Amino acid sequence: MPDVPSNYRVIAPIDGVSFCEKKQMKSDGPGDEAAPRDRLSGSTHRPFVSVILIAYKQESFIREAVQSVLNQTFQPIEIILSDDCSPDETFEIMRSEAANYRGPNKIVLNRNSQNMGLARHISLAMAMSSGQFLVCQAGDDISIPTRVEKLVARWLDQKHPVDLVVSYFEDIDVNSKSTGLVTTNVAFVPDRTRHPMYWHCGATGACAAFSRKLIDKYGPVDAKVNSEDWVYSFRAWLEEGIGVIEEPLLLHRAHNESISVIAATVRENKDPLVRTRLRRRTAASQLGIAEDWLRAAEIRGVDQNDEFITKLRQLVKLREYQFKAFDATRAQAIVLILKFWLNSGRTVESVKQFVRHVLGVR
Repeated sequence: MPDVPSNYRVIAPIDGVSFCEKKQMKSDGPGDEAAPRDRLSGSTHRPFVSVILIAYKQESFIREAVQSVLNQTFQPIEIILSDDCSPDETFEIMRSEAANYRGPNKIVLNRNSQNMGLARHISLAMAMSSGQFLVCQAGDDISIPTRVEKLVARWLDQKHPVDLVVSYFEDIDVNSKSTGLVTTNVAFVPDRTRHPMYWHCGATGACAAFSRKLIDKYGPVDAKVNSEDWVYSFRAWLEEGIGVIEEPLLLHRAHNESISVIAATVRENKDPLVRTRLRRRTAASQLGIAEDWLRAAEIRGVDQNDEFITKLRQLVKLREYQFKAFDATRAQAIVLILKFWLNSGRTVESVKQFVRHVLGVR
């Protein structure tokens, strides 16, 4: 087995909350974790690992992405190549690379019959996989050859067990040239001393990998969510925590069609209808994340009277006010915004909502 990387840190699991005598509730997900986790399988003591590559309209980049997964030093692995009904040549290139591959890895090729959107597509691809440890990759990124090897080694470390491992990543441009930027702030958990509207929990999904139990125990991600990394990281925080490998194991491509760029440039879009649609999608995602956090805490067995649960319920209610305002009449929007302001104290955000939903300035 590979050596555990020495350059890593651990974000410890949640503490300071009370749990019910029954430590966890039954999940509505595909499985129930009644038995202790078994990270190893077979006499060789190698974990069964699945790499899940998700693609949509990435014909210019998908070949490099697929080849980077096929050429991993840790083998054999299961590789899920899944395309979300791309209208371009993305799937054909994936199929060609799979057909030409000669090696020990198992390849599962999938093309959705219709576009499902990010969260549903990821959940479907996860359901196709068999691994105990799931490594994620986007169709426009590139894994360095030792990425899986190092992620697995860190996950197997019993001295400081974790349920999610993430690494630094390096940005590249459309021509696969380094921009010189290496992102190190790749994982964070909520500061529970602050109001729940300021809670952030994430591990950059493009370079993350995690235990299968985060799906089997807690279920699939809600289809509203477009930032699944905020969900899996929270679940890992409730379990055994997050490990951060302090070196770039992934080359992350920045381009105009990437989700991160689109999300960061909403204000710059000159079409008010497009801005409204993107903001509504963001509000729906934020609501879905809050709902998943609450559900996960309940499944984990956090006491229903604990302040942590109370704050999560408050967060869900505030996100509901924000989301419902998009489809409300002006009179209804005023009520929703007032409730939001009274329960959150966020004056600036309340004013923005008033301008958009009452005054109609998009």
